[in-house]
Amino acid sequence: MTAAWKSPLPSGQKFVLIALCDNANDQGECYPSITTIAYKCSMGERTVQGHITGLEALGIVRREMRRGRSTIYHIYSAHFGTPAES
Repeated sequence: MTAAWKSPLPSGQKFVLIALCDNANDQGECYPSITTIAYKCSMGERTVQGHITGLEALGIVRREMRRGRSTIYHIYSAHFGTPAES
């Protein structure tokens, strides 16, 4: 997932993506809490949620919500080269 460093994303989205990649397994899945991501990125939780929503819109990340359990994030590295939206 080192390709995340070269992605043309805005800095906030890129930092959140790198934090997700840092937790991801070989299949590109991870399940860190928003609090953990916010701590790693030195951002507020709402800011992190906004960046994750943006990454979802670009097709880079998909959230799998699980009732009573942590959210699984699926990371699609093939989409890292997607141009950032303005």
